[in-house]
Amino acid sequence: MWVRRSAIRPIPRHARVPQSTLASVEAGFSAADERARQAAQAGLERLRSEQPALYDYLRAQLPESLDETALALGHMLVVSVFLAFASFAGDALQRLSVDGVAAADLALEADEDLRRADPQDPLGSEDIIAVEQPALIAFINEHVERTLHRHAGAVDVDDVALVFRTILVVVVALSHAVAPPPGYPVGLLGQEPMA
Repeated sequence: MWVRRSAIRPIPRHARVPQSTLASVEAGFSAADERARQAAQAGLERLRSEQPALYDYLRAQLPESLDETALALGHMLVVSVFLAFASFAGDALQRLSVDGVAAADLALEADEDLRRADPQDPLGSEDIIAVEQPALIAFINEHVERTLHRHAGAVDVDDVALVFRTILVVVVALSHAVAPPPGYPVGLLGQEPMA
């Protein structure tokens, strides 16, 4: 159970994506050939079709004018995270509304403000999300760090930071779009009961 202050709603256990799901998704993109590029494009089209509000948000947040490397990183992470949720949750992954995506963005913004207001708190919003989605955040961090290392001095780090923040919004939004399985215990106000 998380006891730190946060503006981000707790992520239910049934929505936590396991590392094995991410490994499976990543394996589909591991080849540096036309099949991997086609798989990524198909994943982006599936995202557009199944999560149009999230897709529109991403188009606004990740414009074509971003640094080419940062934009490629963003597209790869968005598709990977979406496919991980789709694979893991299946039909339980509900379609996000515009309001649902905006709520995730506002929650992250409020949490960032909370952390800036308390310089003694060593945790960032990423850390708060990582407590409840550790595999996803580790996956995202690995790819961001790898990109920054491989393209040191050539990639726009501000654009990479924007990509990173946008992906955190995606994780929060999709985490709350996973419906609980039948019979899943729900406590007051729709939250999980405390263990």
